[in-house]
Amino acid sequence: MKVALVHCPFGHRGFSENLRVVDEEFCLAPPIILAYVGAILEKAGHEVIIVDANALKLSKEKTLSVLREFSPDMVGFRADSYWFHRVVEWASFIKEGLETKIVVGGINVTLYPKESLTHGCFDYGIVGDAIDSLPQLISALENNKTIDDIKGLVYKNHGEIILNPPEGEGADFNLYPFPARHLLPNHLYSSFTSQRKNYTVILTSRGCPYKCKFCAISRLFYGERSVENVGDEIEECYRKFNVREIDFFDATFFVNKERSIKLCEEIIRRGIKVEWSCRSRVDVVDEEILEKAARAGCRRIYYGIESVSPEVLKSINKGIETHQIAQAIKMTHKYGIETLGFFMVGNPSDTRESILETINFAKKLKLDFIQVCKAIAKPNTGLNDMLIERCGVDFWREYILNEGRFKRLPTPWTELSEKDVDELTKRFYRDFYFRPSCVVRRILKIKSIDELMRYMGVGLKWFLCAGKDDV
Repeated sequence: MKVALVHCPFGHRGFSENLRVVDEEFCLAPPIILAYVGAILEKAGHEVIIVDANALKLSKEKTLSVLREFSPDMVGFRADSYWFHRVVEWASFIKEGLETKIVVGGINVTLYPKESLTHGCFDYGIVGDAIDSLPQLISALENNKTIDDIKGLVYKNHGEIILNPPEGEGADFNLYPFPARHLLPNHLYSSFTSQRKNYTVILTSRGCPYKCKFCAISRLFYGERSVENVGDEIEECYRKFNVREIDFFDATFFVNKERSIKLCEEIIRRGIKVEWSCRSRVDVVDEEILEKAARAGCRRIYYGIESVSPEVLKSINKGIETHQIAQAIKMTHKYGIETLGFFMVGNPSDTRESILETINFAKKLKLDFIQVCKAIAKPNTGLNDMLIERCGVDFWREYILNEGRFKRLPTPWTELSEKDVDELTKRFYRDFYFRPSCVVRRILKIKSIDELMRYMGVGLKWFLCAGKDDV
């Protein structure tokens, strides 16, 4: 069969954890999950295209034109939390124009399968992994066979929404084919901090063994790919797709010290000259790991810091100490690796004073970059459990059923108002990035005109929007 996978433009939502300028400018990453789905389908013998309307800046009408030319038997979407209703909008438009079957996956379908299928544009939903269920669905449709025994499938039957029992834990990550990057416009991708082309993202593990209350990844099954498997994908990216910068999107890189060192050694052994970045905790790095990572091409580490307040860190179950933060940043800079600090505003136990203290702490750390998020109750997190318990409403379920039922999520764990959180988030960015020392240091590290233009564009957008409610 012919299957088209569509990645639609998302943009900003009022209840996002990020400011508007961050949502719109921080990263133009490849839709790597859809690329995995494309690879799974190609391996099963189907003809696949991926239409990355976000990167290609395609309208709904232009996307429909591309799809009509391809004439798919099925169209697939991935719908995650903030942008669920944007996918509904696009899927509805395409379904009306093509009159084809539409399948949807993503965390919201997994958490709220029947609620997701209440929208008429969706014919089928995939709960959890698609590695087995999606090929089985397409094969059954192609051969006119029953679908009632396909694990994790949600579908409609004479007006009733049926959910087949899902699989247990996730499939072995090593069994997945490499993402179908040949279906993507790889030359278009970049992040705010990237400096080389082509840029891509890679997942070497899934889930996270830590249990931070603000993060949904901590409740997913944790599994690692083998060093050889990851090395093969990196080499494919380097040799076949001309990738020169990689962002490892693992929730917590370096968590397995032995594996991390072996992966660095594998990159060196293969002679792969790429620069790469990753996300990590401050309490899992040491001199040995950082030295090896630097030699293997690591140029940037994104550290989850969140706050300098011991009370806040304890309240979100972060499990780190303040002295570990400064120690990790100092060690990382010692090996010539840049640092980005992730911070949060409005967590349990947060006060105006604790946030101002965290801003001053961030400035003293000499971080190269920061990203500041407003604490919100993401689906399937400890904060969301707290929200449901205190308010008696599952807001995300209500959102799936009807987009207009709320504009901002309540935050019953803090006395800070929405206005306070917004103002302090903006102040955090302003006080950090618009210091003369920070500006000069960044300019001296610029490697390309493209990078310079990104910084100038974001800075200009900030100044033009600084007086508005949502920067």
